[in-house]
Amino acid sequence: MSDRPRRSAGMRGTPRNDAPEHRPISTVPPKPRAEPKKPERVSTSRFAKPKVLMGEVTAPRGLEIGKQRDAFRAFMIARHLRPSEWARAAGVPPGEVLGFLTGKIRTIAPQTLEKLARAAGCAPEDFFH
Repeated sequence: MSDRPRRSAGMRGTPRNDAPEHRPISTVPPKPRAEPKKPERVSTSRFAKPKVLMGEVTAPRGLEIGKQRDAFRAFMIARHLRPSEWARAAGVPPGEVLGFLTGKIRTIAPQTLEKLARAAGCAPEDFFH
């Protein structure tokens, strides 16, 4: 074997030369590329876009529902009521009370509120004050 350094497959020139292996490809700085514009989608549907429809829907405001839910929960805590036990005592499905507390149901039916109020010994208006 010789005492010469070995060459790898990608090496050019002599291995003992300290000069860089590759010279710059170009001396011109690269031009910034403009991002391609996304083409506007033209809808062929005869139906209105969901954005337009959602502006026409009337539903209780989220903040009002959240305040009602918090007041209902505060009422339960103040009276040491557990949702499942309270619902069973009132004769309503526990899922309805739990669904309202977790946010899966937006409101509780007035008949259900009446039954819950009777079981708690108060008026339905007391839940949300």
